[in-house]
Amino acid sequence: MFMGLLALSGCQTLAPKGLTPAQIVVLKQQGFELTDEGWAFGLSGKVLFGSDVESLNKPSTEIVERIGKALLGVGIERVRVDGHTDASGKETYNQQLSLRRARSVSKVLTRTGMKEENIQLRGLGSSEPVAPNTTKAGRTENRRVSIVVIAD
Repeated sequence: MFMGLLALSGCQTLAPKGLTPAQIVVLKQQGFELTDEGWAFGLSGKVLFGSDVESLNKPSTEIVERIGKALLGVGIERVRVDGHTDASGKETYNQQLSLRRARSVSKVLTRTGMKEENIQLRGLGSSEPVAPNTTKAGRTENRRVSIVVIAD
């Protein structure tokens, strides 16, 4: 009898840890890519800001609203929002500006129904550029916010 119970217990599966296949499909549909830190909203669809601007324009607001609704629709309720700047200006100012950018995205996410306490904010300043800050195009790319979903 013991052997039978042992064999049956080996057939049981634990609840999967992390994201479900359906959640991963939605993340991919929304433009998220798997990174070392989790699923991040891909560079091709990142939310960009003007120089020294912290508020989202209308198209970027609509993108964030779409993402927020899609995430909540599949039960993803926790995200991290990383704000970034180009390397113009002082780093202490850039760090504060990047945090304000992250906060502006967080406000849109909360309007879609995500709870404020489930949104972690980080202001990274110019510490993680995705393009050279030596050109206008590069600086424009570096003024962005990333939305990251971490599977815990």
